[in-house]
Amino acid sequence: MERVLTSGDLARATGETVRTVRFYEEQGLLQPNAMSEGGHRRYDRAALEQLQLILDFRELGLSIPDIRALLAMREGCRNAVEFRQLLRDRLPAHIAQARNRIERMRRLETELRQALSSVAENVSDPSTVPCPCTVASRNGAPRIVRVLARTGECAGGHVSLPPGPASQGRQDGDGASRSIA
Repeated sequence: MERVLTSGDLARATGETVRTVRFYEEQGLLQPNAMSEGGHRRYDRAALEQLQLILDFRELGLSIPDIRALLAMREGCRNAVEFRQLLRDRLPAHIAQARNRIERMRRLETELRQALSSVAENVSDPSTVPCPCTVASRNGAPRIVRVLARTGECAGGHVSLPPGPASQGRQDGDGASRSIA
């Protein structure tokens, strides 16, 4: 006999909340296999696998309607040839989307590593660096360092720039032009 799972079991198995499980139920993406006499939802392993797939699709950036369409692909297929053709028609766009997202995540990982290295190199002696803005203004500072260091209080006594893209020839409060690295 297959083990019966509760909403809490699904939540724990996926690292999500019971509310998330219920949300996907309300969206028509997940259905309990049965209800207990007390009105508790009961699921099987197939439902857990489906929830994991839904969560992976969401991580990829697919919308609820896109996921609904993917989960409904099997409906109307009379045989394996039709099912194969549906997969061939629909999955390449999602594969491209996954590749793009992976590439963005790799770039971000590289940038995060560069930010750690940059701060380690430029702040080895805290007495020589008055504030984060100084680290951000150095040539070659990674974008993460530039954006995050420009926000908040500046202990260096100079104008702290708001977050945003760095630009050349920006003017500070007194109208003087200053270069931003």
